[in-house]
Amino acid sequence: MQTINPTATVKSIPMPDFRGPQGQKCIVSIGWHVDGESGAIASDPRAVNHLTALSEGAYGVSAALPRILDMHRSLDIPGSFFFPGYVADLHPDAVEAIAAEGHEIAHHGYLHENCFFLDKEAQRDVFLKGIAALERITGKAPVGWSAPTWGVKPDTLELLCELGMIYDCSLMEYDMPYLLSTPAGSLIELPISMVLDDWQIFGASPFPGGGVNATAETAFQIWKEEFDGMRRFGGFFTTTFHPNLMGRPGRLNMLYRLFEYMKSFDDVWWATCEDVAQYSRSQVTANTNIMN
Repeated sequence: MQTINPTATVKSIPMPDFRGPQGQKCIVSIGWHVDGESGAIASDPRAVNHLTALSEGAYGVSAALPRILDMHRSLDIPGSFFFPGYVADLHPDAVEAIAAEGHEIAHHGYLHENCFFLDKEAQRDVFLKGIAALERITGKAPVGWSAPTWGVKPDTLELLCELGMIYDCSLMEYDMPYLLSTPAGSLIELPISMVLDDWQIFGASPFPGGGVNATAETAFQIWKEEFDGMRRFGGFFTTTFHPNLMGRPGRLNMLYRLFEYMKSFDDVWWATCEDVAQYSRSQVTANTNIMN
């Protein structure tokens, strides 16, 4: 069965009974959105002079990322780190440190732009600037993207295909990876969920203000429940975590506990988003019925 986008230009094609390489029903990719200073500026350009807002974003890179990497190393967990090119340009050492640990560096716009509000050529400029920034530091062009503020249009997905990317990590139609067919080619969709987005629980900003400050235990319960459900029913557990939120000491302490619990099961595949996308493409190639 094919689900047709209302614009009739993008088709969502499920991959029936998708499993990991060892038959795993639950697949985990830990995604980090390293928005840094770009998040506040993209929300309101006046924040470029709001030092408190900028410092809150920079905290995620300067203070939080080193201990986040320590956690990944300690628990032997691969990660996918989505960087706006602007943040990569400001903090090239952070990008290099993440890549040196073997984690994935992926695309997240240039200045955390919401592509829903941009025409195709403006989006192309954003993608090209972001690719250039990441490739300049890592020596490798990113192969995947996650939409800032979830802003995706049909021509956004076409651009991803035209620029040689293999996956998008922004949409929410299925629990498992699925195929997106566009007039410019096909992509693997790695579905996200607001349930696994820390902003829904902890989101806050000093500029323009507002936010939430729930307990870490609240997040632990929500994410544990979702993981347990995915082990039972099958699902792709991928997070939308922001270092400035989850890298706080109390929340990171909770993440150690959550991931230690999740790692106690041997029927789970832990992988980067790139690994999952490449594997999914191999499954599409092996099963021609998916495209028919």
